[in-house]
Amino acid sequence: MNIVRPVGHADLEQLCQLANKVSPGMTTFPPNKAILEKKINASQAAFSGNGDDYLMVVEAHNSGRILGTAGVYANIGLHTPFYSFAMLTRTQQCYDLDMRVSSRTLHLVNAYAGETEVGTLILDPTLRGKGLGKLAAKSRYLLMAQFRSRFGNRVMAELRGWSDSNAVSPFWEHVGKYFFKGLTYEQADLLSATTNNQFIADLMPTHPIYVELLPEAAKAVIGKPHDLGRSALNMLLKEGFRYENTIDIFDGGPTVHANIDDIRSVANSQLHTISAIGTPIAHAKRCLVCNDSLTDFRVAEVLVGFDANEDIVISQHEADALYLGVGSALRILPLEM
Repeated sequence: MNIVRPVGHADLEQLCQLANKVSPGMTTFPPNKAILEKKINASQAAFSGNGDDYLMVVEAHNSGRILGTAGVYANIGLHTPFYSFAMLTRTQQCYDLDMRVSSRTLHLVNAYAGETEVGTLILDPTLRGKGLGKLAAKSRYLLMAQFRSRFGNRVMAELRGWSDSNAVSPFWEHVGKYFFKGLTYEQADLLSATTNNQFIADLMPTHPIYVELLPEAAKAVIGKPHDLGRSALNMLLKEGFRYENTIDIFDGGPTVHANIDDIRSVANSQLHTISAIGTPIAHAKRCLVCNDSLTDFRVAEVLVGFDANEDIVISQHEADALYLGVGSALRILPLEM
């Protein structure tokens, strides 16, 4: 049985080990204890009701092994700008020559101020394809559904852009590095994740960048996710997220967004009360279930019994793992068969 729960300081060593497994490339989750400890502190404040950066871990309940992470970040772009490139199309027409020309341009924007970001979806590479990604991803939506007032009306996700087998990003090589001379892609992305981003405002161009003037290698990867991020993008699209020509300023990866109440897992989850603890036999369904405690938030995939009166039954083992008892409120998201 796997549990999703808030990260704690006791997880630091395992988080470093996980970060080492996914490096290089995952610059927002580096194998750096000082940076990861700051993330833990910020998350603990959020789950105590005094912050916005919620970081959760996927834990093998019996062994305590950390299998992955998932994050939710409310009110982005307010205290620290969240910069992106918005790609706009401008059409000009010359009637004398009967000619029309359309040009795409990239504009530096802070378009997501006050919104919620879902991210830090990281899994142990040795465990891909075992359903952990779905558990980790959907746990974020259950958190938002259960504590709706803590999150804005729109949710976004920024996906890692395409790079080759040597971790070289064509977009960075032909765009970003010319504005951040002396910095590598990894250094710039790490600064973006760990500073107030003033360096972006100071160094990035204030005028539009014409896409048609870029090399083909850079144009080809605009809005293209990394090969390892395609499954994450597909999960987001199935939840109702849409890509609308906003990209990461460093690697050109796609940014997608959705209205929070339209996200499939938010809309399809329902609040119930446990009627009994026992063996769920009648009309049992595999569901994702979370409790209603912010401080001790827990999510797991469990077998839920629904009787003729819509009474809810789960097993003692699963109730204990989720900190639930008879009369406890729980949020249920039925899994697709």
